[in-house]
Amino acid sequence: MTPERHRQISQIFLEVCDLPADEVEGVLNASCGEDSDLRQQVQVLLRQDQLPGFEGDVDSAGVELSDFYEEQEESSEDEDTKPVITPRRPIIPDYELLELIGQGGVSQVWRGREKSTQQEIAIKVHNLTAFSSVDGLTRFEREIKLAASLNHRHIATIYDSGHHGDIYYYTLQLIEGSRLDHYIKEHSLSDEAILRLFSIVCDAVEHAHGKSIIHRDLKPSNILVAANGHPYVLDFGLAKAMEGMMKEASLTMEGDILGTLEFMAPEQALGDQQQVGKTTDIYSLGLILYRLLTGHSPIDTEGTRYALLKRMQSGKVDPPQLYRDDLDPKIAEIVMKALERKPEDRYSSAGAMNADLRDVIRTLRFS
Repeated sequence: MTPERHRQISQIFLEVCDLPADEVEGVLNASCGEDSDLRQQVQVLLRQDQLPGFEGDVDSAGVELSDFYEEQEESSEDEDTKPVITPRRPIIPDYELLELIGQGGVSQVWRGREKSTQQEIAIKVHNLTAFSSVDGLTRFEREIKLAASLNHRHIATIYDSGHHGDIYYYTLQLIEGSRLDHYIKEHSLSDEAILRLFSIVCDAVEHAHGKSIIHRDLKPSNILVAANGHPYVLDFGLAKAMEGMMKEASLTMEGDILGTLEFMAPEQALGDQQQVGKTTDIYSLGLILYRLLTGHSPIDTEGTRYALLKRMQSGKVDPPQLYRDDLDPKIAEIVMKALERKPEDRYSSAGAMNADLRDVIRTLRFS
């Protein structure tokens, strides 16, 4: 699929996804005309958009929810009682699945235990109907193995992967804690404490980039802070892995847009995959840091997703001083440099960004 076609489908979808149901058909007729393939691609995304938990994972379209859910009738005399949708517990040899801790339309995250060692781990499960071909599965396995090669104490470790029956799974380090933004709010952290946590995140990102692994989906929910105050970055490289496993018709790049548009660089919002690289993660780091320091997004997130997409594509951001007139000017300068619209104008590496952060941390500590 060409980038131009990708953008065309994305634009039409975002134009209709927030419309009342009775208006969608008319807009599709006007926008797609006689192009039945274009219409079908947009409709796939519309169906995908109705899957539960879509905001968390990159999901595939056209998957029967019965693959992962089962209906159970509650015992009640009330005639209006509706079936309760409960997760079906997958069976994976060598592992015991204990508790569902997260889910997307075609994926689940379970707290599990390895039977041979009794070690508790996280197990991420995908339904194999999402794979388009043997080649797609092979690419996914390759990306998982590449991500598993990362060895950094603040990157959640991937231990194992495999498939059983109609599911594919991989196991990873179980991190019990709060997402980064929630942790900072709960503990009312100072700017210095925020920067110290964020410096560790930058170090983890720099390690992955040194292995030529780009995250491409950095956001607060992918950074957990454990009870001991140590942050961990999750799902490194898995956005790319998911692209290898999904059907082309599901437009996994739009899956990213639907799920994490607010933390996406302009080149991602434009669907310009040739421009996606290390500086794409730098932009996402800038967006996250901006929110951590101000409690706001640098881009207006109100209105439809189509309107938000256009704002993300423009790369126009509000300076953090708009919300924090007491913010150290050096911190604001770091954030704005990470948020430059052109990739070549941003920090060239997470390490370079981190060096500036550490300089500010030293200044704040002794001021």
